[in-house]
Amino acid sequence: MSKPLTIDELKLQKRWVLWRLVKVEGKDRLTKVPFQINGRKASDTNPGTWSTYAECKAVESQFDGVGVVLCDGVWGVDLDECCDAATGKFTPESREIVIALDSYSEFSPSGTGCHVLGLGTIPGPGTKKPWPGAKAIEIYDKARYFTFTGRHLSKTPADLLARQAQVESLYLRVKGAKASLVVKARPDEDARYKKLWAGDKSDYKDDASAADLALCCILARRFNNNPFKIDNEFRNSGLYREKWEREDYRVRTILKAIGAGQVPVFYDAEELIEDDGVDEYLVEKLTKDHEGWFPLGDVSLVGGSSGTGKTYWMMTLFEKIRHGVEAWGHVTKARDYRVLMLDRGAKAMRRTLDKLGLSAEVRKRVIRVTGAQQIAGPVAVLTEATESEPGASAFFIEGLDLWLKEANKMNEVATALDELQRLATRRNVAIIASVGSAKEKTMNGRDTERYHGRDTLFGSVAWGRKSETIVLISKTDNDPLNDDCPRQYSILVRNGRSEHFWMAFENGELRMVDRPEPKEPDNRRDRGNVVKLNIKTHFKVGERIDYSPDLGASDKTFYKYAKELVAEGFAEKRMDGRFYLIRGYYARDSVVLPLPQKKKKD
Repeated sequence: MSKPLTIDELKLQKRWVLWRLVKVEGKDRLTKVPFQINGRKASDTNPGTWSTYAECKAVESQFDGVGVVLCDGVWGVDLDECCDAATGKFTPESREIVIALDSYSEFSPSGTGCHVLGLGTIPGPGTKKPWPGAKAIEIYDKARYFTFTGRHLSKTPADLLARQAQVESLYLRVKGAKASLVVKARPDEDARYKKLWAGDKSDYKDDASAADLALCCILARRFNNNPFKIDNEFRNSGLYREKWEREDYRVRTILKAIGAGQVPVFYDAEELIEDDGVDEYLVEKLTKDHEGWFPLGDVSLVGGSSGTGKTYWMMTLFEKIRHGVEAWGHVTKARDYRVLMLDRGAKAMRRTLDKLGLSAEVRKRVIRVTGAQQIAGPVAVLTEATESEPGASAFFIEGLDLWLKEANKMNEVATALDELQRLATRRNVAIIASVGSAKEKTMNGRDTERYHGRDTLFGSVAWGRKSETIVLISKTDNDPLNDDCPRQYSILVRNGRSEHFWMAFENGELRMVDRPEPKEPDNRRDRGNVVKLNIKTHFKVGERIDYSPDLGASDKTFYKYAKELVAEGFAEKRMDGRFYLIRGYYARDSVVLPLPQKKKKD
């Protein structure tokens, strides 16, 4: 199967059973025994005892729950006791597996485990083994049923997806087979290895446990996941200490390194990482109605046309976050960052940094992306960056749209953002990227109502739909030479209230300023612009455009320019003969501009 299978489609198939906890002779614990809808026992190998989901649901009250049978190209992975039922936080090892499988996932009935369902087959009989970060892991594709709760893990796909390579790779790891993939050392691995070998823990905030795990990850790759060789080699390193003789610590660390597979993961060995829901932001919530900016574990964007100062604003914000000081009314917690800056060469890079006026301390946090790295792509480069800079909580990619061959194509944008999202979630870092947005003509050189929606970013609508916080920056003056003109900042968050404010340079510092007043039009050519601006700010997208005398024009003039908005792509005329707004800058409390007076003839 290659086509996704939705949960609704799965429910229509006759592969469902009921289950009840039963005391089985010879077992200490109650067992989940499958049943038919008629009350007789079901068999996970006899299709004649299965029903549709609706048929099972109708009598579910007589049992403990509903289950789905794994067969005919549907596999399941069960991670037992891998998360906290109260907080929903997953262990790093189990989180890594769920992200890598990238298919429909849900909580188990107890809330302490999870099931992943996908399309494909495993290269052998089903298996169950103890696993780091969980009591056990089970993988099956036949002769087994899984309980089904419908408690979907929100950051996983909503459908069962074809994940043959992923489930096969996991199966081989669990079975202890050698992977066929030849893993090459990363460019910076030798340098990191030498530092760790010498006992240098500085890259890991002097956290000995994190450094131990990092070294074991490298050793696991070099010795084909052989735990005995990893142990022997580690004992010769500068990190070796008395704690390594504790069998529980030594075995857990080595198993985590082996479980990390081909990609070393840096995390606190004792820390649980939240999977369902976000509660950490680089910039904290303003009020209970607002959401914080730039959540850890997610991808966010900063958009604006060329010259709006996206990079400068972001780096100014990063410096406030690094020092843990207030950022324009918001509280921040001290966190470090890195910036991936795309440029033509070392000299051009220095010119860019000089133009931004960055201090030496800030420059240390800027990573120049070479031409070869640009070809490798943002995900590969950022993966290396997160490994070599484990102390950073945030990474900023300058000009992500310039890294893509076709930034206006849904598939390419969606794929890049999905891969970055997996990386952000796996590393629990905030990934923020700047992207372009189209320049728009303004009325008479100034437009102070420049609110834009999430879909105004240049190119594909996937930019707005697959990211969390979006910051849109626009100049309120059409003079490209006037760098001191106010800029409007619209902070669009996923669930909370949006924020809109204006900023300008005062004494060389970027500060919040009052909202600029609109410039009065002074000639007849601006009459149409005034009416159209009033329409675009007064009506919401999708709302019918109805005449109102409060909008500063006669009904004839009003509808004349409503027709022009259709030609300009801001409105459409539907079957009922009415006009509807399809693009705009909604701000119903905005000032209604009066029409300019017609000049009297002499």
